[in-house]
Parts: sequence; structure tokens; C-alpha cells
Amino acid sequence: MSTSTPSIPTAATVSAPQPNLHGLLGEVGLDPEDLGRWLEELREALQKIRENPAQDAGFTEESIRLRCRELERRLLADALQRQADRVAVTCPKCGDVPLTDRWRQKSRPLRTLSGPMCVSRTGGYCKKCDAFWYPADARLGLSGGSTASPLLREISALLVSKMPAEQAEEISQRVCGIRLNHASLARDARRQGDRAIEMLPGLQARAAWTTRKPLQGEVEPKPFTLVLQIDAWNIRERDHWNETEALRASDPSFSRWHWVYVATVFRLDQRCVTGQPGKHRAVITERSHVATREGIETMTRQLHGEAVRRGLATAERVLIIADGAVWIWNAGKDRFPNAVQRLDLFHANSYLWAVAHELHGAGSAAARQWVKPLLRQVREDRTPAVITELRELLPTLTEAQAKKVHTTVEYYTNNLHRMKYAEGERRHEPVGSGAIESTCRQLQCRMKRCGQFWTQPGDEALLTLGTFWRNGYWEKLFPHAELTSVSRN
Repeated sequence: MSTSTPSIPTAATVSAPQPNLHGLLGEVGLDPEDLGRWLEELREALQKIRENPAQDAGFTEESIRLRCRELERRLLADALQRQADRVAVTCPKCGDVPLTDRWRQKSRPLRTLSGPMCVSRTGGYCKKCDAFWYPADARLGLSGGSTASPLLREISALLVSKMPAEQAEEISQRVCGIRLNHASLARDARRQGDRAIEMLPGLQARAAWTTRKPLQGEVEPKPFTLVLQIDAWNIRERDHWNETEALRASDPSFSRWHWVYVATVFRLDQRCVTGQPGKHRAVITERSHVATREGIETMTRQLHGEAVRRGLATAERVLIIADGAVWIWNAGKDRFPNAVQRLDLFHANSYLWAVAHELHGAGSAAARQWVKPLLRQVREDRTPAVITELRELLPTLTEAQAKKVHTTVEYYTNNLHRMKYAEGERRHEPVGSGAIESTCRQLQCRMKRCGQFWTQPGDEALLTLGTFWRNGYWEKLFPHAELTSVSRN
């Protein structure tokens, strides 16, 4: 059976377009002759590609994408102008209050993914709120000082949240087909981050109202455990350039490094183990993140909101896992008073390893042989026996060795009720804080690059954009993203 390649339309084949196509072309200012020339140029370009066997499908796809841009631009400009013309000239803040002293058809330049254009709209003065408005700007999502379209703003926010703006400028040329200036990228990303900060309390408040315990007669949900992990890492900021030495002279404790408080929350039944025996790894299918520079109180408030969203009201058990920092236990007790606290096993083991290295030499076989049975006892919830054995060593040790042992004994004694690892394994719960450690590492890969400084408003905006993307709030910030995105929530 023979096959034939479908032919590409030429100028002759479009000389008599269908009525609906003819009307559309007329509306956007592209007559049939223009369309014919455009198709002929496209056919010639594709023919050249076919005649060159070294060019693959990527050349064909790229050629069509670039040659369709002008048609896209005209269609978009016409659609936006028609939307603007249909918007009532009333105050977008006060409702149906008509605007007076109208400014008619003032043009606004707009940068879009299809190219630059202008949109004309009518503005006026609202006596009630004493402000001038262009109602069409609010309707089209063009409010604010940026000339970028909502789609271009989203692209800026997404690119800059993943990489420095200078790198994003080069990536934009390749991915979008247009070069976005790095200053515009950074500025638009900051604006969207500020908008996300304003939206977050409302989103979490709505989650608190929609998540509730079942009423009498309703089917009870399956019991589950809610796991929270908390940590912090340092970020470098510089708000006052060229003043470092003077600030240090006036305050010896002055530092450019400040804490970013991070947390994650997930349901235990959404954590699974993959891989072969002995080489398995845990995978969390759904979870929420929190990252902020605004302090412990802000972090715990946001974490509580995400915990409510993940089912705090119906959770049978709440588990907090952390590295032992006192501020974490205090914050957890304040917001989650009934939660079970667990010390991360890796951090617990690190104290025993420090003693082993002090007694027998770092990295020595004797250190490994001494510490191995003690580590096993800790994992089997026999930590009191480990404390007793360490105390018995004290009279025979040097001052440096005794200090290291005393520190470990004190640490274990203070956290004894948090070191129930065998119990956790019986419940199939994590005994380590790997989830939050990996989250911190991912954030640091973006925020702690060489030569990179931040301001607190700037890093807070970018951190919030990151949590919006991870937590499934992105479509709330950019509603048009619902058309193509797969929900991550």
C-alpha cells in the first residue's frame, strides 16, 4: 500500500477561504492575499528544510514556530483590544461607581510572548475613592507598573525563582524566542513575589475553613499520622553597601548572614519506599513547604496553615522531627502542643561519633569498633544504657575527652524522650529529617551562589514564589496557568 505526504497549502489553495476564516482574517487586519503570501513563504522554508537531510524535526518545528509569531501577535492584539473595549468604565475598587473626567483611548504599551503591542483603554476619576483608574487594566490583569503581560510575568517569576536573572535572560531567548532583559526579569519576579506574600494568608485561611472534622453521621476518615520537619539555614544579605566595617565597629555581633526558617509537612500514608532491599529510598508523593526570613513566629504560623491544609484537624497522630535545636521544640510545643517530638537519628549518632573520634582517633578502625554497638543500642531505644556506659568512662578520661563525653551525655539526657527510634520503625515512621534536609539543600542551591547577596524583601519574595510553586498555589497567583499545568496538589 502506498502512502502520500499531505500537501502544504499554497497561495492558490487559500484564494477562497471559508466564511468564518475570512471574517477572522478581516477582523485582525490580515486579508486572504496576506495569508497566501505567508503560507507561500512557510512552504518555501519547509521545502528547504526537506532538501537538507542534515536537519531534523527540530528545524521544522522551530521554523513553523517563528513564522507563526506575527499571526499570533495580530490575533492577540485584536483579542485584547476587544476585551478592553467591552469593560465598563466604572471604578474597579468601589464597584459600579461610574468614572468622571474620562480619558478616552489612552494607549498602553504591552510586552507579550508573541511580541510588543499596544492596548487602548478608557480611564477616569472616581470621586468616591479619590483615585484615577483604567478599569480595563484590572480586567486584563495589567495593573501595576510592569509593561509585561500576565503570561510574561509568570515566565519571569518562574525563571528567576529557579536561576539568577542574568542566566534567565539567556534562557528566555532560547525557550521563549524573545530575549527578556535581566533587570526586567528580576523586577517582574519581585513584583509577583510581593503579590504572593499578600495572597498567602488568605489562601491558608480558606484552607482552615474548608478542612474540618467530620460531623455526626459522616464517614470517619482513615486514621493517619501527620509528619512535620523543621530546620533553618543561613542566607547572606547586604542592605547597606560599603558600611560593613562601620557597622561591625559599632556592633561586634553584626553579621551579613541571617537565618531562613524552613519546614515541610506531609501525611505518613503519602510516603512510600522504593528500590531494592538494602538500597531503598523514601519518596513523598505530596507535601507542603514553608520558607521565610521573617522569623520563627512567621514560620510556625505558615506551617500551622499548611498543616491544617494537609489534615491537622483529622490527624490521629502528629509527629515533629528535627535536629535538636531548642527553638524548634519550643516552636513545635507552642503551635502543636500534642505532637510527638523525635530527634533526628543522624544528629543523635553524630554525638557518639564525636566521642569515638576523640577517644580513638578520627576515622580509625578502633573508633568504628567502639561506636558500632552503642549506635545499635540507640536505634533499639536503649539510650539509657548508652548514657550509663559513657558516664562510667569519665574517671579514666583526659579533660578534652571528658568534655566531649559530658556534652553527649547532657544532649542525650535532655532528648531522651525524643529518641524512640524502634517505636518509630514499628509504626513505619521516618526516624530522620532527610525530607527537610533535602529541601534546605534545594533552596540553598538557588539562594547561596558565589558572590550573591540579597535584601530581606527580595529574598522573602523569591522564597514565597518557590513555596507557591511547590505547594500547588501557582494557579492562584497566575489563573491562566490552569490551562496547561498538571495540579501538583
